[in-house]
Amino acid sequence: MSPSLGGIEIEMIEDRRLCSPYRGVVGRTLMRLIVRRERLTKIEVDDASVEVSDDSGAFSLSGIDALFVVERQPPRWCFLTWYGVFARRHGRGDRLIFETPDGKLARFIERRIEQQLGLRDVPIRGEVRCG
Repeated sequence: MSPSLGGIEIEMIEDRRLCSPYRGVVGRTLMRLIVRRERLTKIEVDDASVEVSDDSGAFSLSGIDALFVVERQPPRWCFLTWYGVFARRHGRGDRLIFETPDGKLARFIERRIEQQLGLRDVPIRGEVRCG
């Protein structure tokens, strides 16, 4: 892990009892990314789905075809540039998984999730390729 990406913990969990029951059968180790930056965010990834939880709630995604990072300016932050990690699923709208003002952190999270899901790092139109 790069020293510039402080505030991130990566856990690899072998214990199947910790997996959520709705995820179904999993064949790989569960990866948990804990990001302590702007707020505490937990991202759990097995070989089929991604579960994201933070202080505003939780959601789960499966059937992810691609992940990508987009530069955005959320209304609540006015002129500050943030980077969003999005998941693209066939037949559904893109879903924001994580956002941060650090583009390298966004790309790091995108790449770790892609590796765990077995997805290729394919450029998407409009994607930011920083870091």
